[in-house]
Amino acid sequence: MSGILVCGVGSKLQGDDGLGPYVIEEMEKRGGIEGAELADYGISGFKCALNLKGYNKVIFIDAISLPGYKPGRLHIFRIPRERLSGHPMLNEAKLSMHETDLPRILASAALMDTYPNQVVVIGCQPADTSVRLGLSPEVEKALPEIIEAVIKEAQNSG
Repeated sequence: MSGILVCGVGSKLQGDDGLGPYVIEEMEKRGGIEGAELADYGISGFKCALNLKGYNKVIFIDAISLPGYKPGRLHIFRIPRERLSGHPMLNEAKLSMHETDLPRILASAALMDTYPNQVVVIGCQPADTSVRLGLSPEVEKALPEIIEAVIKEAQNSG
């Protein structure tokens, strides 16, 4: 396995749930990340799971709703394959608000043997996931921090 994939997931039609696609769009405008491939999978979770094969590291960008956190708060998780089903955050929180959520993508990848060596999830607490275009002011304000975290993670091959 080799290579790094930065994968945005979420629905741009549901406000902050579109965080992943918005970040990928912004990174493409900036010329991408050297040594990493960018992909916007939107709500195509099964297609995403199928296309993880061959990557050493996949960095997912998604809205992450955890109880007790203020909107715009950055969240970063590392999810090794062997801990997938027992990861406490996966069991206690709804990581994604869209049709095919991140836990299902990861479970599908594990079943199809496309799970990469390293999986990192970067996102932030959403403020508004109602049907509308655009990010909330809280999540918009967090974009520079999220993009910096994604770039740092992509450059860290260990």
